[in-house]
Amino acid sequence: MAIHSKKGIALILVLSSLAMLSAMMVEFTFRSRMNIKISSNFKNAIKARELAQSGIHFAMLELKVYKTLKEHPMIQKIPGFKESMIDMIWQFGFLYPPLPSKQASFGLEKEAAELIEKSKIDGKIHVKISDESAKININDLENTQFREGILQQLESLLEQKKMADEAFFDKYRNLRMEELAHNIIDWIDKDTDGIDGGGEDDYYSRLPIPYKTKNAPLDTVSELALIEGFDNEDIFNLLLPHVTVYPTGGLNVNRADAAQLLSISPELTPEDAESIIQRRTAEGYFKNGAEFEEYCRKTLLKSAEFNQRPKVPLTTSTNIFSLVSTAEVKGAAQKIRAVIDISQTMPDESLKILYWNVN
Repeated sequence: MAIHSKKGIALILVLSSLAMLSAMMVEFTFRSRMNIKISSNFKNAIKARELAQSGIHFAMLELKVYKTLKEHPMIQKIPGFKESMIDMIWQFGFLYPPLPSKQASFGLEKEAAELIEKSKIDGKIHVKISDESAKININDLENTQFREGILQQLESLLEQKKMADEAFFDKYRNLRMEELAHNIIDWIDKDTDGIDGGGEDDYYSRLPIPYKTKNAPLDTVSELALIEGFDNEDIFNLLLPHVTVYPTGGLNVNRADAAQLLSISPELTPEDAESIIQRRTAEGYFKNGAEFEEYCRKTLLKSAEFNQRPKVPLTTSTNIFSLVSTAEVKGAAQKIRAVIDISQTMPDESLKILYWNVN
């Protein structure tokens, strides 16, 4: 009986050992596959980052070509030339693989297919280029000469949103942009006194993680989220596509969209904004801000005081562009944001990079 008992115990031990070894083998196999997957994802993420960076540099090349053609003295002499024609160099950004369409940068379907085959690039790249001068420079709020005009523009954006979005109106019907804009002024001006009274740091000192006002211009638009009132996601997202922190010289009336155009003056209507955009397309860009104002007075029949009280700074030139490059390799994605000033070049003749962020 003892012999049979020992055999039974041995069998149990053998079966238990086999079960443990099987579990260990499954765990080892699982971990091995996970490590391979992690390594593969890491490798693809590195590839995606390099592709995103390549996209930025390709877009910078497009901007350099645009700058060269824009400044070439012979370009203006071409019959029927409009500056908007060379805008197409950068307006489509950069896309890889190229689309086999009329808008494809590299030609027709056959040429596009050949390019993909030769390049051996196993990822996708998309770069969007935007004109920063088509936005409102909120750092100009510190300049008392432009402050009233900038306040009017921001208030206009808020009111347009209220009119277009019923839910937003119900939630923020009593919100005024002036108070929020004063918070921006307190953040960027050099003193420590609140523009509406009190100390600039009163609100920030009571936060769970307190901090002080910057008392210097904003370096990025995302910095807005640190300012009282703009830590509200709805308000932050309202301004995000419409504002900049770079010295553009004013709102570019040749590139501003309808919402931005309406912000120039309460006299302008949505129909006027559409007329301005159609005029830019049909007759070409405005030569300067004065010509734009004259068009509004004479063609759109606005008052003699149009854009005078307050005065919104206007421009028709473009030097600063924002680039967003997104790349994907087998599910791993990387995004790089950059801001480029085409009016300045580095010693190696490349365009000056004002901002660079890898997300």
